[in-house]
Amino acid sequence: MKRLITTIAVLAVTYLSTAQQDRHFSMFFANPVQLNPGAAGHIDGDLCIFTNYRTQWFTVTANPFRSFSAGVDAKLFDNKLKNGFIGTGINFLNDVSGDAKFSLNVIQVPINYTLDLNKTSQLSLGLQPGFYAQRLNENALYFDNQWTGIDFNTAVSSGETLGAYNLSRFDLSAGLFYDLKTSDRFNMQLGLGGFHLTAQEVSFFQVSEKLYRNFTFYGKAMYRLDDSKLSFHPALFGLFQGPNWELTFGNNFEIELKESSKHTGYFDGMSLSFGVYYRTSDALMTNIIYKAGALGLGVGYDINLSGLTVASKSVGAVELFLKFTPSFAGSAGGAARIQ
Repeated sequence: MKRLITTIAVLAVTYLSTAQQDRHFSMFFANPVQLNPGAAGHIDGDLCIFTNYRTQWFTVTANPFRSFSAGVDAKLFDNKLKNGFIGTGINFLNDVSGDAKFSLNVIQVPINYTLDLNKTSQLSLGLQPGFYAQRLNENALYFDNQWTGIDFNTAVSSGETLGAYNLSRFDLSAGLFYDLKTSDRFNMQLGLGGFHLTAQEVSFFQVSEKLYRNFTFYGKAMYRLDDSKLSFHPALFGLFQGPNWELTFGNNFEIELKESSKHTGYFDGMSLSFGVYYRTSDALMTNIIYKAGALGLGVGYDINLSGLTVASKSVGAVELFLKFTPSFAGSAGGAARIQ
């Protein structure tokens, strides 16, 4: 039994150190505030309500990895501050993975100050205090004395004292975000972010192990052809966390189905976009996004291309997001942003 406990400890430490990497979503461009606290408030509207869900490796294991996030962000004092606004909100992430139901819960509060550099560009500096909690579910573990000869009977006491498998820590992130809009046909956003700046201890079994700091960069642009209903939305995301790194890039092709009324606001515009992205040495990702006015709905699918294809049969993940960005009556609003 000591060998089993030791094995679990080694696996946990390995996961949280050499192989640790933050959870993230393939349709990262849909909600940049998840990647950078400086992006809070940079929305085409006065408020953004966002949620997404991802499930993966369901052809590999009976317990697929599942990730869920939700968040709200808004711009404050947009009409009162002469040279910018304050962006803030709240983000929540829940992730469950593996047979031991390893779970992660994160609550973050991004806040930034956005400065108008000129009539076409803005620069934001943001901080993001948060709460980071993780847990292993010991009730999901099986032990040799619970084996009946056919299966495991978890109603039988394991006879083991496993100790605490829960921990929570303060977390801190920061980000720099640049937003440029030269016309209704061109918009660009760039961001640099740093996460887990406190490098908090996150290991179980009394083993001292710190969470690697996570550094990211993000970029996205929107370009619409002259007198055309077609626009291009290239995006790029890079992540560096300890020995791990990742680069994702691709493009969404958006087709305008119906133009919104420019003067009365009576008719909401509608569009449909198709995207193809590549995550280095891991996956080819596709998506379809439908937008009607302030409402957006996206569906994505990952095709696994890594060495795990033997087990995954190239099935990676399914992902969904829902986004709502309303503008309130009487609001002055702001320049249209990338959505």
